[in-house]
Parts: sequence; structure tokens; C-alpha cells
Amino acid sequence: MKLYFNELKDYSSNRPLEINETIDVKQQLLQRFPDQVLNASEFKISGVAFTDKGDVVTSLHVEGTLTVPSTRSLKPVDLPVYFQMDEIYVNSKAAEQRYDDEEAVFMVNEDGKIDIDNAVTENIVLQIPMIVLSSDEIAGNEEMPKGNDWEVLSSEEFQKRQEDTKKVDPRLAKLSQFFDDSED
Repeated sequence: MKLYFNELKDYSSNRPLEINETIDVKQQLLQRFPDQVLNASEFKISGVAFTDKGDVVTSLHVEGTLTVPSTRSLKPVDLPVYFQMDEIYVNSKAAEQRYDDEEAVFMVNEDGKIDIDNAVTENIVLQIPMIVLSSDEIAGNEEMPKGNDWEVLSSEEFQKRQEDTKKVDPRLAKLSQFFDDSED
């Protein structure tokens, strides 16, 4: 879906362009982010676009489903994605300076084209959490991965092993008292 900067000048915040579309960005996601996305549904987009002080403002709600690899086992996990994206498009550096750093402000290219598909694609990837686990992994029903000389531990198992290493061998108990006395 593409919008053009000049065509949106007729829409104000009182009379915005209504957007209710379904877009397919699966190929873009798979090509640009092959390690992070395994599959994607079509995404429903609803919202508005309008001009304000000569700049284009978009406010869109996006919903769909991604299939991403589990961060523990790399097994496919369906991840529902729904988020709000608010972006401002400007046609000059001077216009860009009017906004705070916290706002998402983008310069449009020479032809004034605003690529909504590309913006949605990038925002979708930003919605993927750092840790993604399958329902079996969350429930603890699946064995943790391990290999030669390494293994993944649950936090409980890690705590237990830490406590076990803190226990002093009774034969060396007198030595631990030696260090306590020497600190004085």
C-alpha cells in the first residue's frame, strides 16, 4: 500500500483519510528478516492519515500473526501481533526539526511516496519479543537443550547448583574460618 504526500494534502485531522486494508507482507518479512520470521499471516491495518502543518501524519492499528523460532529450541511458535504505530512524514529537513526525538519522523523521497507496507514490515519485526517460547517450553514439559560440555538450566536448577557450590567441604571448614580472622 502506497500513499502520496501531495494527494494527502486534501485531508485534515477533521477529515482524515480512513484506512481499512489487509496487506500481505510475508515475502518482505521472509526476505529481509529470514532468521527472525518463519511465516506470516496477512495483516489487517486500520487507522487514518492526514496532513498537519504541511506534514503527513499516520495513525495505524496493525493485527496479524507471525511464526517465529523459539529462542530456546528454534521450534516454530505462532506469535499474535497487534500494535499501534504513529508516524509523521515530512518533505524537508527543516520540517523534521520541528519534532521531538521521541516522535517517529521520516523524510519522504523525491517522488513523495510513503510506503506503508515497508513501514508496517519494519514495525512488525520490532514487536518480536527478546524471548519467545512454545507453550510446552513455558509449561516446563519440554527438556532443555544440551550438548557436549554445556546445557541450558532453568532458573530453579541454576539456584540449586549455586547453593550446592556454596556448601563448604567439612574437611576445609577450618580454612574458611582462617580467612574470616585474617580480614581484621
